[in-house]
Amino acid sequence: MRAQPESTLLPQNLDKLAIMFSTTCLVHCLALPLLVTLFPIAQGSLLEEQSFHLLMLWVIVPTSLIALTLGCTKHKDRSTIALGAVGLISLTLTALYGHDYLTASGEKWITITAGLLLSLAHIRNFLICRKAACCHTATVADENQ
Repeated sequence: MRAQPESTLLPQNLDKLAIMFSTTCLVHCLALPLLVTLFPIAQGSLLEEQSFHLLMLWVIVPTSLIALTLGCTKHKDRSTIALGAVGLISLTLTALYGHDYLTASGEKWITITAGLLLSLAHIRNFLICRKAACCHTATVADENQ
């Protein structure tokens, strides 16, 4: 295995971490109604939607901002910037104000869509950076050597 420069590990790991956070939100949004239906005792627990969304914002926003900024300052892909911005802004506004202005279903679908957009931005950032060797220089072949 070829060692990567330390400067490439942070953005690579941040994109992967941000994708994991977005997936966690997606699973939470889709699984919580089923969980509450099957196990009513789960209602009102730590899985409560508003608290979970605010907690996730504390980790998603900084992780995404750093990862996308590090990649996009080098490759300047406007689609990645636009997807990331729309995803982050939508997630933030929905988490902070969605419960006041949207139905539960509307809040859920906007959150899911925003999370998917943000994940797409991170995947795109990761792939473009790897191709351009700007911050994600490791390839699967490199990792297997």
